[in-house]
Amino acid sequence: MTHTSNAESFLLAAKRSEINALHHLMLSSKLVIVVSNIIHELQKERGLSNCYLVSEGQRLASEYAEAMEATNALLQTFQQTLGTLDLEHCGSSTTRLYNSLAYALHTLEGLPNIRSSIASCSLSATENTKFFNHLIAGLLTVIFEAADVSNDPDITRILVALFNFLQGKEYAGQERAWGVIGFTTGTFSNSSREQIKALQDAQQNCLDIFSEFSTILPAAQLRQLESNEATSELQRMRQLIARFRSGDSLPTSIGEVWFQAASARIDSMLDIANQLTHELEQLCQSKLSQAEEELRLHEEHLVLLASYEEPPMSALTAMDTQSKDTSINLSRGVHIKLAGSIYELVQRQSEHLRQVSEELASAKQTLNERKLIEKAKGILMMSQHVSEEDAYKQLRQAAMTGNKRIIDIAENIISVASMLKSK
Repeated sequence: MTHTSNAESFLLAAKRSEINALHHLMLSSKLVIVVSNIIHELQKERGLSNCYLVSEGQRLASEYAEAMEATNALLQTFQQTLGTLDLEHCGSSTTRLYNSLAYALHTLEGLPNIRSSIASCSLSATENTKFFNHLIAGLLTVIFEAADVSNDPDITRILVALFNFLQGKEYAGQERAWGVIGFTTGTFSNSSREQIKALQDAQQNCLDIFSEFSTILPAAQLRQLESNEATSELQRMRQLIARFRSGDSLPTSIGEVWFQAASARIDSMLDIANQLTHELEQLCQSKLSQAEEELRLHEEHLVLLASYEEPPMSALTAMDTQSKDTSINLSRGVHIKLAGSIYELVQRQSEHLRQVSEELASAKQTLNERKLIEKAKGILMMSQHVSEEDAYKQLRQAAMTGNKRIIDIAENIISVASMLKSK
C-alpha cells in the first residue's frame, strides 16, 4: 500500500470515528432527556410527599398518588433506554458515566421502601427530603457525566447549559420541599430560613451559568419566566419566609398555596428544559447527518481522483503549492491530484479539529469548575458534618468575605485538604 493510500485510509477512518462518537452522543442525549423528565417527577413527588407527611395524610393525597404513577411510568422508559446502551463495547470515556448510572440505579432501589414509610407516616419530612435530594443528585450526576463525555463543542455547550439549568431547577425543587414543611407546620426556624435563602442563591448561580451557555430561545424563555405573575407570587411568599421571626405563626393552609406557586415556576422551568433537550436532540441528529454526508463526499472524491492520469512529479512538489518544479517523478501508483487533494483534506480536517478543541476547552472549563466546587463541598460536609446546603453557604460566604470567586475558595479548600492528607 502506498503512502497516499495510507493517508486516505486514516482520513476516512477519522471521519468514521467522528460518526461513531456522534452515535454514542445520540444515545447519551436520549438518556439525558429521560433522566431530566424523571428528575422533574421525583421533585414533584418529594414536595407532595412532604405535604402528605406533615399533614399526616390529610393534604394532597390524590395528587401524591398521581405523582407516584407518573414517576413509575418514566422509570420504565428509563429502563428501556438503558437497554439501548452497548455495555459490551464501551471505552474508557464512558467509565464515569456508567458509574454514575450504577449509583443512581442503586439509590432508586430504595424508593419503594421510602414510599412504604410515607404511606404509614413513619418517616419524618426532613428524612424524606434528604432521601429524595440524594436520589436526584445521583441522577443529575448522570447528566453531568454525559456532558463531560461529549467531544463536540456545540453539543457540550448545550449539555453544560442543560446541566446547570437542571441543577438550578433542583435547588428550586428543594426550596419548594423545605417551604412546604415550614408553611404546613406554620413555622420556620432560623436554620430553615437560612437554608432556603442559600438555595435561592444557589439557583441564581446555576441560572447565570445557564444563561452564558444557552441558545437564544431557552434564555429568552427564562427571562420571561422571571418576570411573570407566578414568579412574582413566589417572591411575595419568599418575603413571608424572610420576615418570619420566632414566635410568629402562619396559617397551615398556606402550605398548599406555596406548593402551587413554587410548582407553577418549576413546571415552567420544565418547559425550558424540554426546549433545551429538543435542541440537543436536533443538534446531535444534524451533526450526525453532516458527518455521514462528509464521509460519503470524501469517499466519492477520492475514488474519482484515483482514476485520473497525471504527469508524474515529486511527492514533495505535490504538497508545495509554491513550487514550479515538475521534473521529479512521483512514486509508481500515486496520482498527483489524489496526493494534493488528500493533503488539502487533511489540512482542513486538522484546522477543524483545532477550532473544535479550543471551543471544547472553553465549555469543559465550566464543567471542571463545577467538579471542583462539588469536591470542595464534599470535603466540608465530611470534615464539618454539615449538609450540602450549609457547605455551599460556607463557600459562598467565604467568597464574599474575601472578594473572590467561589471556584477560588474551592481550589484552596482542596489544596489544604490534600496537604493535610499527605501529612
